[in-house]
Amino acid sequence: MFNIRELLRVSAWLMPASRFKNVLLRSMGHDVHPSAVVHSCVVVRVDKITMESDSSMWRWNLIKNMRAVNIGAGASIGQLNVISSHPVYKRLYPEGAELTLEPHSKITSRHQLDCSGSVLMGEYSSMAGHQTRVLSHSVDVRHDVQVAHPITIGARSFVGARCLLLGGSILPERSVLGAGSVLTKTQDIRPPGLWAGVPATLRGPVDGKWFSRTATGTTSVFIPATGETVENAF
Repeated sequence: MFNIRELLRVSAWLMPASRFKNVLLRSMGHDVHPSAVVHSCVVVRVDKITMESDSSMWRWNLIKNMRAVNIGAGASIGQLNVISSHPVYKRLYPEGAELTLEPHSKITSRHQLDCSGSVLMGEYSSMAGHQTRVLSHSVDVRHDVQVAHPITIGARSFVGARCLLLGGSILPERSVLGAGSVLTKTQDIRPPGLWAGVPATLRGPVDGKWFSRTATGTTSVFIPATGETVENAF
């Protein structure tokens, strides 16, 4: 059951984006930069959200049971994402229940992130497409316990559509996780490159202008039928 204070907090997050909303969120203990753009979202039982300069959170995300959500300068969360942790891990794990997007990283839309063990996205990384699932907690059948492990997406890396990232998994910097792949827990240092398959294995090197870009995302569109690239199409 919600109390009156919690209802007021939820109502504030449901307001449309405005500078007044940013001021109101700061008065509630969040750290929202005046230039951040915060659209209508459902935020429930989240201790603190930090949004740095020119960061953005688009419409109708559900964020719940989190200790902290940190959105770096120029970073972006799209729309219709579910970002949560189980309350047990928020209570028992000192570094659990956190999501950190470093500067210019991006989550697009319609993804589900279980951040019980915490999730880190390095700068200029992207969770692209739709329907990727990040699942940081599970049952340890060997010890008959529930456990959560952190998940890391390296700087300037790209996660394709409908991937599954499990607790303890690490996508190296400047890497691609191919669409539909399953990235599993590792204790080894993974080399950068194209990781794909179930479970994901290294398939070869990757390279391209995307890995050296200076913007959060690309707005150019290539038209295969004509060979033309249209700049600033979005």
